[in-house]
Amino acid sequence: MFVLESEPMILTDRQITEARARGDITIEPFDEKQIQPASYDLRAGDQGITTSSKKKVDIKAEGYLLVHPGDFAVVVAHEEIRLGTQYTARFGIRSKYARRGLVATTGLQIDPGYHGRLIVGITNLTPKAITLPHLDDFLSVEFHHLSEPAQHPYSGPYQGRVDLGPEEIEFITESEGMALSEVLNTLRSLSANVGALTVDVTALTTEMKHYKWVIPVLLVIGMAVIGTIVAIK
Repeated sequence: MFVLESEPMILTDRQITEARARGDITIEPFDEKQIQPASYDLRAGDQGITTSSKKKVDIKAEGYLLVHPGDFAVVVAHEEIRLGTQYTARFGIRSKYARRGLVATTGLQIDPGYHGRLIVGITNLTPKAITLPHLDDFLSVEFHHLSEPAQHPYSGPYQGRVDLGPEEIEFITESEGMALSEVLNTLRSLSANVGALTVDVTALTTEMKHYKWVIPVLLVIGMAVIGTIVAIK
């Protein structure tokens, strides 16, 4: 006889609070205002890096992270979370940023047993720069209660990470080729140059139209001079 396993249960706002009170889930610093009906909003932390800046940005000191069109950015979340072995979580960019063209490009699942700050990759797919203020809500996390504890909790390379690591920084600062943001800037420059060239050609054509009567006159004068010279000889 087969026993159907129950599906992972998404925690409601009350269940998130209760799981935290039991120590099954840790969110630090915790703020009740960040709890949503069935999720918790994480805020933009102190560190970030973008392909256009090619250096680590102190978001706390600057007040924001500027993500240019086509930029790939890596942002560290403000909160540190810890999941018990019977809990997993999924996260995504908040809809207010998704509607503006920001897309999260990292894995969406947080495995049982994970602890640390989320280090998230985002891309700006719009033609306008997008500002990500320090401590602004930018990620939404929903927590799932599993039917049984995981036998092999997460123990990967991101376990315990709370800051940008050398691999994220080197990936962006030492990457070969042009970033998408640089490609877009180059295309804009080419477009502007082509537009200026078009304007110059148009102006020259217009100017030529003003003096088109000069050419026949010059031809007549030239022929007359040649005729005079021949007659003299």
